[in-house]
Amino acid sequence: MIAAEPAAHSAPRALFLGEGPTSARYLEGVLQTAFNVTRVFGSEPLGGQAVDDYALFVLSDYPAHQLTREEQELIVRRVERDGAGMLMIGGWASFGGPRGSYHGTRVAEILPVEVAPEDDRHNTPLGTVLIARREPHPAIRTIHSQEPAVVVGFNRVAARPEAIVLVHGYALQVQRERAQPHLTLAATLTGQGQRGGRGHLLRMPVRAGLERLSTPMLSVWDWGRGRVGAFAPDVSPHWAGGIIDWGARRVKLPTGAEIGHLYGAFLLDLCQWLSGRTGARA
Repeated sequence: MIAAEPAAHSAPRALFLGEGPTSARYLEGVLQTAFNVTRVFGSEPLGGQAVDDYALFVLSDYPAHQLTREEQELIVRRVERDGAGMLMIGGWASFGGPRGSYHGTRVAEILPVEVAPEDDRHNTPLGTVLIARREPHPAIRTIHSQEPAVVVGFNRVAARPEAIVLVHGYALQVQRERAQPHLTLAATLTGQGQRGGRGHLLRMPVRAGLERLSTPMLSVWDWGRGRVGAFAPDVSPHWAGGIIDWGARRVKLPTGAEIGHLYGAFLLDLCQWLSGRTGARA
């Protein structure tokens, strides 16, 4: 088990908007290792809080109505003129989700994806596999050559023409084939199907495959002097699926949450790139 340390006081500041006191301890814990994090819960308005000194804004399940038009303009200005980064993460209160409703807002204008005017939630209980693009990029440098992770839902967004799609989604498809008598391993071990046994067990053979989805899982672009990203799935339960345990090495975060090391590395690579801490511009 690796114990991750919180960032130094001199680390850049991040404003994390959304989620509840306990639901985002995975994401918050990862951010705390590289940023000084200020939280505003999803049930709270920003309330005129100054945003001038934040290097990164993370919106995860934060309803659009909690931000006034003026507050949204201040965040956009911070990204556009001062070079801050912004990341929106999927959920019921993100993008076009019924509690998010970002379509037509000032924040939505700078996202690298189009936000639908209607409920855009999409569940994939069989799993959506996250596969990084072939070309390297500093925002996905750690996961580029690693085995992919699986999520179980996302917001149906559409990449804008100028956006760079860094992670694609592939839906697991399972098709049933004609049923055939088949001895299973369990039948062999228990003696079923042998003379004097209880007969053959039947199973339904299946064929599995992956189908690429039209929704981009991770899109980024430059906006003015800053950078903006859109991650269509969630990184907290329940849509997170297996992404929280992504990676063989276990990491204990400052919040006490336990994650797979690739989960933390992926989020840090992305957030540090968005905030301008690493890598060339897209």
